[in-house]
Amino acid sequence: MSSPNNRKLARIRSELRVRLMTQCTDGTGDILLQLLHAANLAPGNSNELHNEYERWRLRFEMLAQ
Repeated sequence: MSSPNNRKLARIRSELRVRLMTQCTDGTGDILLQLLHAANLAPGNSNELHNEYERWRLRFEMLAQ
């Protein structure tokens, strides 16, 4: 992955962590879609990033219940 992609992933992860810790789920779907999009564009890391996407999605799904 290139440096801009790594920075983008770092921003996505940071935003997801903040939202999880503050239990703020508003707009989280858009951020998760950014992570999924990054996973789809990264063939070398796609399995790892898809798994990460699923973990985050499940966390927020459980939080919303």
